[in-house]
Amino acid sequence: MNDDVLKVTLLGTGIPNPSIHAFGTSTLIEAGGEKVMIDCGRGTVIRMSQLGIPVGYVDTVILSHYHSDHYAGIFDLLMSGTIPQGWAGRGKPLTVYGPEGLEDLAEGAWQATRPDRNIRVNDNEIDPEHMRIIPHVYTEGVVYDRGGLVIRAILVDHGDNIPSAYGFRVEYKGRVFVHSHDTRYNENLIAQAKGADVFVHEIAAARDTTLANYPKVKVAIDHHASPTDVGKVFAQTKPRLAMLTHLALLPPDPLPMDDVLGELAAEYDGIVLIAEDLMTIRIGRNISIEPYRHPAR
Repeated sequence: MNDDVLKVTLLGTGIPNPSIHAFGTSTLIEAGGEKVMIDCGRGTVIRMSQLGIPVGYVDTVILSHYHSDHYAGIFDLLMSGTIPQGWAGRGKPLTVYGPEGLEDLAEGAWQATRPDRNIRVNDNEIDPEHMRIIPHVYTEGVVYDRGGLVIRAILVDHGDNIPSAYGFRVEYKGRVFVHSHDTRYNENLIAQAKGADVFVHEIAAARDTTLANYPKVKVAIDHHASPTDVGKVFAQTKPRLAMLTHLALLPPDPLPMDDVLGELAAEYDGIVLIAEDLMTIRIGRNISIEPYRHPAR
């Protein structure tokens, strides 16, 4: 890979609703010799396999918050990654950075993986320590700084009962990638997302009739940014490329994409790309977007 390029692979762009097309949120960051995964939602290991990336290729994960669609895949990554074969073979514990509460996840993972671990240890297949999470609790600010790759956690607003949710600003040799992760309209994110080459933001919407007839839908909507909100965010940050991810267009009669984009366009007149699983973003002298099913693959 070109040493001047910040490479971002969207392994998963989905929400908690199971979908073969959009797995749980997970993003692979590669720059120089560094590789870091941000979030590890459902199906992350499968998406890695589709791209020919060994499970053991990643030994560092940063979690944004503790909704299941952002970390449910970490147990698969943890266990499968230890297997001493070419498609796995991590050969060390999994380093995980996360907000307060990470210790519970690390302790729970050690217990949950014990049956698999005991079998593989008895077969002299693995070192048991390779199935351990090494936890590092972070707060707002620099989470990762190595080899020129800097990842900054941005405190966002994902609802009153989620005090520790973060977006991220990724910097490498003057290239900047920002991912909102899950948030409502948030001034702190806007302030720290300015100057981004690529800004990926979540979005959520529901029809008025859906909100009236299914009150529980409002709980989800109240935790996320509306199309109008996202348009205002992009208008104030002015990224070179704006992208939408984590599209929570809630059933039973989801708002059409034309309506979603129309509401956003009332606030922002720039180019907006809709993210897809397995999409690769290269940020260098230019910005290139490679969909997974391009004929060149």
